[in-house]
Amino acid sequence: ALELWSTLALTALWIIMISRFGEGDVYSVMGPFACVVCALCLALRRRELLGSFRASAGGVLSGIAVGVLMTALTYPAFQLAVQVLPSLDAQVQDLYRGARSTTLPKALAWVTAIVLAEEVLFRGVLPKALCQLTQPRNAYALAVIAYTLAQLGSGSFIVALLALTCGTIWTVLRVRTKSLLPALIAHAIWTPTTILLYPVT
Repeated sequence: ALELWSTLALTALWIIMISRFGEGDVYSVMGPFACVVCALCLALRRRELLGSFRASAGGVLSGIAVGVLMTALTYPAFQLAVQVLPSLDAQVQDLYRGARSTTLPKALAWVTAIVLAEEVLFRGVLPKALCQLTQPRNAYALAVIAYTLAQLGSGSFIVALLALTCGTIWTVLRVRTKSLLPALIAHAIWTPTTILLYPVT
């Protein structure tokens, strides 16, 4: 019960913390908070969590392949979406302004911490805690919903939609490979590339 309530509290805090997005340097808040999340998740499930990062060579290759494919498809998908909804371009440019609230090296460092925290919490500890209440399949589905709601704290429907899409892909990868590492690899390829290094717009 303590584990379940702790992970739900971390999810609620994530929503509160990310609400700073677009209101200054979001990384100065989310970066340290991500480190706290990782530390607390380790405290809750240290042995199991560390063990969940073991992966086969095939699992690692799957993570790389999914990350590269997701990244490659993001750009044409965005261009297609803009053709259907022209106002999307301006909305995404606003999001990028929020993501450029600090220097690139600092942003990359904090994004790495945030990506790790998201995997540890939303694909690691939270679904395991939810298994106390429901079947594993339902627990992972609820974790995806929690991840989407957490990103909705940014105030952007686009961010939440991306969280739902990407979160589902990373969760499937985590379940299929029985490891957090492939999902972490895919996440670590897609997020810095599309958000910081090569913006879609």
